[in-house]
Amino acid sequence: MAETSPKAITASRGIASGVGLEALLGMPIKHGLSADEGDIVIGWGEKDNTEKAKAYAKKKELEYWRLEDGFLGYMTHPALDKRRLSLIVDKSGIYYDAHMPSDLEKLLNRDDWITDELLERAESAMARIRKWRLSKYNQAPFEISDELDEKLKAYKGPKVLVVDQTYGDKSIVQGMADDKMFMQMLEDALEENPTALILAKVHPDVLLGTKRGHFDVERKIDRVMFVAEDVAPQALMERVDQVYVVTSQMGLEGLIAGKKVSCYGLPFYAGWGLTHDKQLCEARIANRTLPELFAGAFILYTRYIDPYSGERCEIEHVLDILVAERKITRPEAKRAVAVGFSVWKRGFIPEFFGAGVENTKFIKPNQLEGFKFQEGDCVVLWGRKHDGLSAQHVPEHIPVWRMEDGFLRSVGLGSDLRRPSSLVMDRVGIYYDGQRPSDLEKFLATHDFDEHDAKRGKALREQILASKVSKYNVGEKGGLDFRTEAAGKEIILVPGQVEADASIQFGSPHLKSNGALLEAVKADKPDAYIIFKPHPDVASGNREGSVSEDVLKACADKVITDADIIDVLVAVDSVHTMTSLTGFEALMRGKDVTCYGMPFYAGWGLTDDKCEMLRRGRELSLDVLVYALLCVYARYCDWPSGLSYGPEALVQDIAKASTGGKITPGAFAGVKRFGRKAKYFYDALKR
Repeated sequence: MAETSPKAITASRGIASGVGLEALLGMPIKHGLSADEGDIVIGWGEKDNTEKAKAYAKKKELEYWRLEDGFLGYMTHPALDKRRLSLIVDKSGIYYDAHMPSDLEKLLNRDDWITDELLERAESAMARIRKWRLSKYNQAPFEISDELDEKLKAYKGPKVLVVDQTYGDKSIVQGMADDKMFMQMLEDALEENPTALILAKVHPDVLLGTKRGHFDVERKIDRVMFVAEDVAPQALMERVDQVYVVTSQMGLEGLIAGKKVSCYGLPFYAGWGLTHDKQLCEARIANRTLPELFAGAFILYTRYIDPYSGERCEIEHVLDILVAERKITRPEAKRAVAVGFSVWKRGFIPEFFGAGVENTKFIKPNQLEGFKFQEGDCVVLWGRKHDGLSAQHVPEHIPVWRMEDGFLRSVGLGSDLRRPSSLVMDRVGIYYDGQRPSDLEKFLATHDFDEHDAKRGKALREQILASKVSKYNVGEKGGLDFRTEAAGKEIILVPGQVEADASIQFGSPHLKSNGALLEAVKADKPDAYIIFKPHPDVASGNREGSVSEDVLKACADKVITDADIIDVLVAVDSVHTMTSLTGFEALMRGKDVTCYGMPFYAGWGLTDDKCEMLRRGRELSLDVLVYALLCVYARYCDWPSGLSYGPEALVQDIAKASTGGKITPGAFAGVKRFGRKAKYFYDALKR
């Protein structure tokens, strides 16, 4: 009889249908306590409903594993997006139960796993967590509210953080603590810090109204300020000098932030010489440095998964995803008022707003006059359309966002109404308008790019090149050779554009037509072999931008329409363009690019520029430009799920579709964008 692969069995329907769990476990999950030899029984932490599964495992002499969310758990909050980033699998106990040994405790009691490389990874990861204010849940704004900021600035003395937890939290009892300790902790904080402002942090679940805490937030206590707003833990840690916890993970956040931490219970990070402990844990016999503790807990004990592809990964990749989301402003509003969007666009643009926007109202441009805006509204326009109307009729306090096509779009043309996989949203301007700043330009001009940024940009660029992916991914593929016809001349590609395109109107101050561009190139390079490739939308007859036969005859040695743009780029020496994205694709392929307009990729030392761009002037590497554009600025959406997406996963899927391959649903297929509590959660955070 053939041997069967082991599977995980569980009494929990939630675990059996859990998002990404099979990939993280590395084996299929089956609901129902009916096991074969070699199967594993699994349960969630130390929940009461795991007793049946544990008893079954003991009776059948099977391994029992406890599961729990990792310490970097979700891109936002599971109520908003159920896709998890990490999972803990413990074969001995579970990290927050101090009554029994756990795999983590056993690991931290040993020294044989510690290496310099591992500690360097830990130091780097902690630095990124501090800088970008990352945590288990990442729905909180990057900055604390103006109201809280003013209150903290008004108090000139030291500040101490005291952390509440939800009433009945299992980690309290399992951490050798009880409910009485919370008031004792608050009293001690007041007594031990007589000149300090005490910030009593209410647990986020209390904001939902689903649970209660241990502090009476209505009670007024001298020198105590209750913080009941959603705030990134690291943002709060930057404002305090010391942290008091019972068993909350906020104590770990405090250690990562370099703060003194007092523990009244025995959370997993206590007892290793890093915290001021009110209790002794004799089972924890080693002294650990913070990098060692972090490396053990976050790198070795925790498993990670790419939320976009559903594939296992390392902590660095998860940090790449979370950091990129933190680097640029995203829409935050109760309602997006979308102005002048066509019917077909209405079916997909709300997904690109993200979890920060609760709902969308579509209106016609003529409805802006007299429109009754509400508190918490934002306005969304398509590019620069309706700018004049919005300037007249949108109040100054209402944010205006501009949306436009992204750079890795989909398979097919926008003019053929193909639903896009990538769009951009810009609060300052829009990327193709070279006459004024944009979020992208601001980011490129000011961001302190590091090795992680460049590394991800390089890897993505190499993936794009290997996959032969472009914006539209149309045209017949095949090798091209212009060398014989060119007879030793420089081969220049002049990519045509849609002449009514806003990028020409706002980004090309001197040249406004494909004909004018061809004439300028011919004047600049009279001895070159010039190839003109009309824009796909123009070649298909959907848009205007054709060039007269006289100009083509005088300026172009060859006109090519059906070839794939990537094959053309490989076969030429350089590209001359007004503002076409083809110039950016040429840069990625190592080609020289001359810009007659002011596209987003010009002015950074990578192109020969015919227009002066004084606002830019900073020299950037190609890899950080790719990172900024494709990993930070652009927004991605997976169809048909409507979930957020990443550029690497999109490139992979476009490449499969372009070659006729089948896109296999990943671990997150069928997952809805928001959970049932999303609206309630959002409302609670905004109160």
